[in-house]
Amino acid sequence: MVGGGHAGIEAAWAAANRLGTPDSVVLISIDASKIGVMSCNPAIGGLAKGQLVREIDAMGGVMGLIADATGIEFKVLNTSKGSAVHGPRCQSDNIAYARVAQALINSRPEIKVIEGTVEAILTTDADDRQIQGVRVSTHGQEIELFAPAVVVTTGTFMRGLMHMGAQQTDGGRFGEQAATGISKSLDELGFELGRLKTGTPPRLAIETIDWDALPVEVGDEDPIPFSELTPAGWQLGEVNCDRFPLIEQITCRQSSTNSKAHEIIRANLDRAPMFTGQIESQGPRYCPSIEDKVVRFAERESHGVFLEPESHESSWVYCNGIATSLPSDVQDEIIKQMPGCEHAKIVQYGYAVEYDMVRPHQIYTTGQTRSVRGLFFAGQINGTSGYEEAAAQGLIGGVNAAMLAMQGDAYEGFSLGRDQAYIGVLMDDLVTKTPREPYRMFTSRAEHRLILRADNAPDRLTPIAKELGLFETTELGRQRWGLFEERKATLASGRALLDTLRDGEKTLAQKVLEPDYTMGELKAALVGELGDQAVGIWRTLHSDKRYEPYIERQRGQIRRDRELEHRPLPDWIDYTALSSMRNEARLALEKFKPTTFGQASRLEGMTPADITLLSVLIKRARALRREAAPQ
Repeated sequence: MVGGGHAGIEAAWAAANRLGTPDSVVLISIDASKIGVMSCNPAIGGLAKGQLVREIDAMGGVMGLIADATGIEFKVLNTSKGSAVHGPRCQSDNIAYARVAQALINSRPEIKVIEGTVEAILTTDADDRQIQGVRVSTHGQEIELFAPAVVVTTGTFMRGLMHMGAQQTDGGRFGEQAATGISKSLDELGFELGRLKTGTPPRLAIETIDWDALPVEVGDEDPIPFSELTPAGWQLGEVNCDRFPLIEQITCRQSSTNSKAHEIIRANLDRAPMFTGQIESQGPRYCPSIEDKVVRFAERESHGVFLEPESHESSWVYCNGIATSLPSDVQDEIIKQMPGCEHAKIVQYGYAVEYDMVRPHQIYTTGQTRSVRGLFFAGQINGTSGYEEAAAQGLIGGVNAAMLAMQGDAYEGFSLGRDQAYIGVLMDDLVTKTPREPYRMFTSRAEHRLILRADNAPDRLTPIAKELGLFETTELGRQRWGLFEERKATLASGRALLDTLRDGEKTLAQKVLEPDYTMGELKAALVGELGDQAVGIWRTLHSDKRYEPYIERQRGQIRRDRELEHRPLPDWIDYTALSSMRNEARLALEKFKPTTFGQASRLEGMTPADITLLSVLIKRARALRREAAPQ
């Protein structure tokens, strides 16, 4: 595993769960003390991202466990809407988060950590390339590590370049060096590289803010954990989560920019790297810098800023909403205009970072690259943004890397469908679309979101993880499976009770269909029969019954689409030779090389008519191939 960020952690953990033998996984990090560091926002989850964390947990990953153990404010977003779009989120203690992540990695005898930078990817020279390993520069010497599978999770470090005003510094994160050799190696292997940009806001010293004068942003009164293990408590290595929340909770504060701050920004756009041409790559549209907001939304006189304490162990406060790469003196002036921050001191200035990525049409939905067998990419190297998207890819890459290492030539790969998980939506979107900006998961990207809810992630994915062998090698995994079986039995009992227990003249099943009948009322009606269960049980019982007709309609559509979705496309077809197809369609097919008709139908430029014609042409090409085959 190349890289110790959120993707690297999940990749190493998943591979260790699958392999189960000492020193079977090597995690290479430039600095082992930075494994699990939260580079930007000290938070986990959110809209659609919370679903990803729940899915990672359901498959035996650790992001949810670490978030539960280090969360200092928990809040489910979007609760005014239906449960399909609820977004679990927590503000994390970022110092504790990295410490717990490192403790968990160090607790696994299967994982060996090596400090160093990967200078080259080693492959065979044949046309049918296969991975051999990596060349690592470590503590002044170069060594070669050989393995049947390599997962690259380099985050923002590949040729990372940080910008603050005219100042440019090599590095993927403040105070840390960039990784340059690996970009050169991937380029030499023929991978098409791209360039993306992200940014981070300034951090303030909390003692210099008029904290008590600002409006309070509070978390949920009854916090809901990410992990199924947390309510029962869990222990691994040095980490013992025997209660929840584990550490003292905090409150955030609200501030905002104003027209004076916007005037300062407009007056200094000639010093903003985004507007001078110094930064050429595209940043995230959904999380723009404050200078971009001021230009794009010129009619707005203010933008909200959430002031979020980063840790119990530091005085730093994260300014959520004003990512910037403006010079430090301009940042000082902007902060002074914010209510409560008139005398605030910046302890770390905001900056932007540009970095290399690999165009993800060059990977399969397993994370494995198309051109080098055994080489996998996960995280921001694939053009995504966010801890959760990275971790989800890391889990898929780690599982598949371990499977390939164990199965050799028999390996066929594992992936999730769009109807199974947000993780499936993420991986499918990456291989069928070219990201022009860092990709972020949204609920709107999931056409089956009604059945991909945060509350039912274990029901969807834990049996799959069990079949993959992800729970067999650790006590924690066996505990996960035991809790799932308890959940399954409880849900079965609860569903039976819905049809038999009555509330007045109606059964509970009929009452749940009433618009105003809440989950709390359902719990009150059933708790005497089922006992006091985790909130996820009540949410699943309530949502499954309330949306039952719509869920069945969606499942019916999935069944109807399944033949097209999973119908394979041959890997030998020359799409450029299909002259009867539109040129735009041929170019899209040749570039992305979809593995199924379902993927082909989602490519940029493809129409239903193109898919119908493609089906005819593939059938004809297969017949000609059979005729030409030697008898």
